Amino acid sequence: MSDKDYRTRTLTTPEGKTITFFDNKLHSWDGPALKYPKELKQKSEYYIYGFQYTKEDWIEARRDRNGVPPEKNPQVQSRF
Repeated sequence: MSDKDYRTRTLTTPEGKTITFFDNKLHSWDGPALKYPKELKQKSEYYIYGFQYTKEDWIEARRDRNGVPPEKNPQVQSRF
């Protein structure tokens, strides 16, 4: 068995910035991986597995993550 810890962790810095990461890479499926407090006047940043995305691209990537397995997909026809 591997000793790796596959949990998403969230840290909050003293300045109020919230950082979400998974496997030591910035990552969040639930929202922005970097959230800034309103006082800093910066936009939140979206990351998936360490790659930065725009909000629109992040929403599109998030939409594609839930799929139907082939045995339940009516478009896939098995030949036996």
